[in-house]
Amino acid sequence: MSIDGARALAAKVLTDEALAKQINDAKTEAEFDAIVAKLGYTAKADEFKAAFKEAKDKQPISDDQLDQAAGGLSIVGVDYAFTATQTARA
Repeated sequence: MSIDGARALAAKVLTDEALAKQINDAKTEAEFDAIVAKLGYTAKADEFKAAFKEAKDKQPISDDQLDQAAGGLSIVGVDYAFTATQTARA
């Protein structure tokens, strides 16, 4: 019942894949509550969802994500060939 507990749990889930799988496998709120209580956190499912979204939004973007978002096309030699052709015409 604590948003601070939910935030702490969300931060832990982002770094611990085994815990993330455990939380993800919970089918009901009762299962979620049992897992959370066993770990010593105090958080309800809705608080955790909000805290997890907040924590995930604050995470820095990975290099792979940055590569996917950067876009653009780089072909070595294409710009040089175009410039050489345009210079020769002038």
